[in-house]
Amino acid sequence: MEITVVLSQENETLPKAELLSRLETLDIKYTILNEYPGIIELDVGATWEDIVELGSHLGYTHEILKTISKTTPEKLEESIEDIDWTKYVTDSFKVRVKRMGGGDVDKDKIERNIGGFIKQKSNMSVSLDDAICTIKLIYTNPEQVVNEYKEVSIKKYNKVIISQLIIEQDKKHFFDNKPHKRPYFHPGSMSPKLALCMVNLAHVHNNDTVLDPFCGTGGILIEAGILNTKLIGSDIEKHMYEGSKLNLAHEGFEDFKIMWEDVRKLELDETVDAVAMDPPYGISTTLGGDNTKELYHEALIAISNYLKDDGYICMASPHYIDLNEVVEGTPLKINQQHAIRMHKSLTRIITVLSKK
Repeated sequence: MEITVVLSQENETLPKAELLSRLETLDIKYTILNEYPGIIELDVGATWEDIVELGSHLGYTHEILKTISKTTPEKLEESIEDIDWTKYVTDSFKVRVKRMGGGDVDKDKIERNIGGFIKQKSNMSVSLDDAICTIKLIYTNPEQVVNEYKEVSIKKYNKVIISQLIIEQDKKHFFDNKPHKRPYFHPGSMSPKLALCMVNLAHVHNNDTVLDPFCGTGGILIEAGILNTKLIGSDIEKHMYEGSKLNLAHEGFEDFKIMWEDVRKLELDETVDAVAMDPPYGISTTLGGDNTKELYHEALIAISNYLKDDGYICMASPHYIDLNEVVEGTPLKINQQHAIRMHKSLTRIITVLSKK
């Protein structure tokens, strides 16, 4: 099946990396066909149900659609007429135009005209509020121009992807799960979207055992727990240890173990499939006054003792810490890294590691 994926454009590399990691975790074979700003076209060896599972647990993917046809804006009507719409529209439907980059397209006119044609050919009703099927026309492959002020605008689109929506992101999940809405909140908690992305970059499968040795308020473990995983966490701060337990129980999780412990002294009675963690930054009482780089190095050695040979670690760190130096002398290697700017003075580096 050929699919079109609409990615978040809030980061240059994380959305694609998360998508490909999740495809690999679900053992879905794929070939990248084309890439445009915010769009990636794939040929996948998967069923509709497989794609629903894929899209239901991604942080930086907005929509996944089944590709029906591809054309140009000039030949759109002709291409629409060539499609047997009875194969795709078997119930109420709506047509939506998506412009990648906000170029000049008469959305209302196109949606009205194409919707009317599909209604006639499929003999199905249009429903703008509760349609069973959504046909989406994605305008992409833009031709851009830059003015004298270095402002970029879209001169024209060179491609329209005619597609059928399979699944779209559940924005309500991220809204309802904001850190300040949990029973225990602490400033600086990671956003649910980034936490979910890190879980996916760590290649977490259903029923895996997942470790976060700097669990804080439990945000990463909450996103991992949605996959019916066994959760293990630890934190050196007692209030974080208590707060994490409170938040996990509030989310309805039962299969978790949280410890009040320094990661370097961590003792587990089992190995783990994946690790996702956001260690503290800087020198503070939280680290017992230790140097950050030294803490990371010792933590990775301790964690690697419990990581399965085919497991992954995904960790966040500040841009001023060189992880290449940190992993020296450990049994780990860096697979990929991504930068995500948090504010003017801090950029987080998201690193994925595995055993050598």
